[in-house]
Amino acid sequence: MTGVDTGRGALAERLDVLAGCYAFTSRLLLAPPDPDLIARLREPGLLAGWPLRDDRSAEGVRLLLDGTRAPALDLGRDFQRLFVGPGHPLAPPYESVHRTADHLVFDEQTAQVREVYRRLGRVAPALNREPDDHLGLELDFLSLLSVRALDAIDAGDVGLLDALLATQQTFLTEHVLCWAGDVTALIAEHARTDFYRGTAALVDGVLAEATRTLVPDKPDR
Repeated sequence: MTGVDTGRGALAERLDVLAGCYAFTSRLLLAPPDPDLIARLREPGLLAGWPLRDDRSAEGVRLLLDGTRAPALDLGRDFQRLFVGPGHPLAPPYESVHRTADHLVFDEQTAQVREVYRRLGRVAPALNREPDDHLGLELDFLSLLSVRALDAIDAGDVGLLDALLATQQTFLTEHVLCWAGDVTALIAEHARTDFYRGTAALVDGVLAEATRTLVPDKPDR
């Protein structure tokens, strides 16, 4: 195997890890856990197989597993308090809320994110009803970019691979990394359950890994 092939193999492994971690943390942020998810998380060894081994990720795995022991009603209430309301959510999951002076949804960042999605053929599932710049949706988009980059590696399409990696790097530096840490800090501060404290830690861990993989000149989060 050539050095180039070896390098692409290592990149493919890291992109595969990122794709799965982005998708999983996206799911945790977009909806409260249903009984099926809780049952799967309680399966012996499932969370033990989490592929990131940094301290924040290890803390997230421990907290999330402990959190699955909480009553489903408590988890649902914590989700509502943190991300939905009634009233002002304690950890608003929308980019524009954190990055505009008036802290409003459907602001400049929402339109920017929508345009990036559009260029890749992605449309937010609740278009015009829920902002496109929900952190869960942004993580899901990063997962899509990673999967498509893996497909480009498999196809030997270097030009497409470079374009997808550049898009992911730009989306991270111009959007996700600019504000996701604010959300995870608010979750850690206000969550009443270990489940959501663990969610915050896992998001921090996956974004630190994304930084190491795709934004090497930026310090780890």
